[in-house]
Amino acid sequence: MSNKSDIELLSNWRTIGSRNSEKVIELSEKVLKGKVFDQEWAIREQLAIAALDLGKNELANEQIKLLNLKFPNSPRIKILNGLSFEVENNYEKAKEIYENLLKIDETNVSAHQRLISLSLSTSTIQNTIIILLKYLDIFYSDPSGWSLLSELYSELNLYNQSLDSLGHLLLIQPWDENQIRRSGEIAYTLGDYQLSLKHFLRSLEMKGNVEENKNSNKTRTWWGIKLSVSRLLESNSSSNSSSNLETIIPFEMRTNEKQLKLLDELSTENLLSSTSSGKGLNLDITRRLLSNSIQIKEIIR
Repeated sequence: MSNKSDIELLSNWRTIGSRNSEKVIELSEKVLKGKVFDQEWAIREQLAIAALDLGKNELANEQIKLLNLKFPNSPRIKILNGLSFEVENNYEKAKEIYENLLKIDETNVSAHQRLISLSLSTSTIQNTIIILLKYLDIFYSDPSGWSLLSELYSELNLYNQSLDSLGHLLLIQPWDENQIRRSGEIAYTLGDYQLSLKHFLRSLEMKGNVEENKNSNKTRTWWGIKLSVSRLLESNSSSNSSSNLETIIPFEMRTNEKQLKLLDELSTENLLSSTSSGKGLNLDITRRLLSNSIQIKEIIR
């Protein structure tokens, strides 16, 4: 491959955000020995990141030093300085760099994200949530941020806040069937079975990406429907049905008993069908599970 082709390949990887660290180091060191025209510094930055990925600190620091000399006040290079300190486990110095960058420009997304990542590995969940909320106040439309916030709240058993976070995410990506199903699972954990059923049914409606969907039968969603319906039917048949009222779903929009029984039959049929086709749990085990009331934690993980 010619030097020009190598340069174009490195440029393409930068454009699409592909790391390919080992190959980047190989190609970068090769092309930097010749003419790289106006791409020298972009390639050196790419090389520094790849070297940090693979723990080649000496090579990374060599490139970062050259970049600092060329661009002494560049926020991008300061981020590289922070990454270098992180690799050396000097987290306080790295944190100081990111915080100083945010004092200059609070919209520096890279500094925010490095602080979040740093907090995840070195601080408490509560502190990470505070940092993440500051980030989302500025970058509201980042779905990965809301998804992470929901996970962190769940780890603290703050399921209402976790569900609220997914609500924000679904405003941004209303087509995301996995997050809709996840909302159903959290609502189930909260004990709002009417709400969880609504989410599971909505997830079932979403077609999703067939090529990326590893479980096209949506077995996990059908389990969610089965378990929610079982809880609601159990509540209806109980002498004390107050638990059935613990829902944010308006009375006129709740799934009635006739609908619940039909959904129970339909979910059972689909779960047995997916098992008999060779996917999911053993058929006999599935039959036993479907005939008993079981906790969500035993099935949905």
